[in-house]
Amino acid sequence: MNRRRPKTGEIYRHFKGKEYKILCIALCTETKEEMVVYESLQGEKKYYVSSLESFMRELDHEKYPGYRQVYRFELSRDLAREHQERKNSEEELILEFLDLDENEEKAEFLQKHRGEVTDRFLTVVAESLEFAENSDTVEERYAAILRFLRTKIRYESRRLR
Repeated sequence: MNRRRPKTGEIYRHFKGKEYKILCIALCTETKEEMVVYESLQGEKKYYVSSLESFMRELDHEKYPGYRQVYRFELSRDLAREHQERKNSEEELILEFLDLDENEEKAEFLQKHRGEVTDRFLTVVAESLEFAENSDTVEERYAAILRFLRTKIRYESRRLR
């Protein structure tokens, strides 16, 4: 293997397009084989283990002829920067939402920023509204929080009459 070993914190792109963050290089207790421990950066957070040899292997272009990537996993420095930028953007979005006072403003904010909504953002929003979530996907959670806000808006407007 003449490729550089993955390092903790680096972000790699799988040939099918998903991004993964390297958590560490571990050792199999039985075979003493080096294993790469990594986590998905999209969707539901999942953790994976792959042998270092398999992780670093060239892509089988006979089996996968439509892919241009040379290796199964390739280091993506640009993705590391993008991930940090997304995290910063997410934090700014959270702070902006938490600064809002009125439920109408919160509902409008959610609608305006629908494309930027992340799992973590929705968790913070739900907690700040004291809303008990019971949905799985980001889309379902977003819709449930919006319904909750609209119900609060209707209830509060009737109460003021």
